[in-house]
Amino acid sequence: MLKASLLIIPCLMAAGCSGTCENSVAAKATSPDSKHDAVIFQRDCGATTGYSTQISILDNGSVPTGSGNIFRADDNHGVAAVGDWQGPWADIKWVAPDRLIVRYASKSRIFEQISAVDDVKIDYRQVGR
Repeated sequence: MLKASLLIIPCLMAAGCSGTCENSVAAKATSPDSKHDAVIFQRDCGATTGYSTQISILDNGSVPTGSGNIFRADDNHGVAAVGDWQGPWADIKWVAPDRLIVRYASKSRIFEQISAVDDVKIDYRQVGR
């Protein structure tokens, strides 16, 4: 019984925290074949965390829920340049239906940087902002 309780408590704590985060879309770019949207969004998880910049590749017309599925970064305690959305600066550009370029502020602290999702390849470039 005690072991079961110890397993449930972390699950309840994680579930309780998940509802405190909000996503605010900063930019969106639709792929040339209109199958996907690349979305830059700020994820704000409350007063005890800083703003982050996150990027997801989604089906066209979808909105981000949860964390970014290709890119997550913060401003590294104020070191990286920030965008209008208060997270580290980033930019997205489709160069083909299956290729996306993500540019981001060079001093960002990167937590996730995925090179492919849904048959889309992602190239990353640091920009000295």
